[in-house]
Amino acid sequence: SVSNGELPIPRPLAHGLAQFIYGKKKGLAALPAFFAEAGYNPLRWAPTPPAIAERSTGKTMGWHGDIISELYGISRSDQEALAIRSHKNASAAEKKGYLADEIVPVEITKKKKAVQMTKDNLIRHDWEKMPEKLPTLKPAFRRPMGTITAATSSALTDGASAVLIMSEEKAKELGYPTDITMKTWQFTGIDPYPELLLAPVLGWDKALKKSGLQLKDLDVIEIHEAFAGQVLATVKCLESADWAKKHLGSDKPVVEGKIDLEKVNVNGSSIAIGHPFAATAGRLVTSSMNELRRTGKKHAICSICAAGGLGGVCIIENTPKK
Repeated sequence: SVSNGELPIPRPLAHGLAQFIYGKKKGLAALPAFFAEAGYNPLRWAPTPPAIAERSTGKTMGWHGDIISELYGISRSDQEALAIRSHKNASAAEKKGYLADEIVPVEITKKKKAVQMTKDNLIRHDWEKMPEKLPTLKPAFRRPMGTITAATSSALTDGASAVLIMSEEKAKELGYPTDITMKTWQFTGIDPYPELLLAPVLGWDKALKKSGLQLKDLDVIEIHEAFAGQVLATVKCLESADWAKKHLGSDKPVVEGKIDLEKVNVNGSSIAIGHPFAATAGRLVTSSMNELRRTGKKHAICSICAAGGLGGVCIIENTPKK
């Protein structure tokens, strides 16, 4: 929960406070040891504001997303087009009732009254106005040369998700549907500098090979929208023989042919819906399962980047039971 997050204290202060608990002397006798670690300036003891920063580089996720966009020639206009499409798709999905199927209402108190939260409140239903507004926004992370703005970034939101996984035998025993199976999954890592958010590309390669599937077999594609530039860079790297040669030692790209963006995030994703840390992957899986069931299609791939240069990819299979 972003609105109930922990505020970390500076490390010197933490070391100083530890003297009262773990030091040789206790109580007031530990004060000299405290000040020796924490220093004498209380202004330096203030909690550190939350920052979405990569620990291994000290840079924000947005900075890395911007660098990746520059490295792979992702234009600002293309990023803005993807962000608009995310809101357009999410707006349509909500109006059709698709998103309601994925939301557990939460009761909150507002003005001393109980209120049911039943919808995501980030989606721009007036997405038609966005093409005029987005070009006026300033870069959010690398000024003045950056191309990522607040509108082409995922917002940090409150949320939680859960996915129930069990054997087919147990599901039948408990009366759960058995039409959706996790065909394969992969976790991968990449050098965080400079390609922090591109580890899922490696996961695609492993997952497709392990499942025996090709790009043409994927009916639904869910790519976490940390940033529009990161999504487009991921797509570009998946299609690049040069990238595959450098990172995989392969003469062929990870996918053969071009990825149809009309198959990507068909009901909107993190830019429009929000990105509650650690909950987004569950949402991607749930959204993919529901889309396969609605359409009767067979395979979906979910792809998500994470801190530390990590990535997760899974392939979901829909086999309706008669």
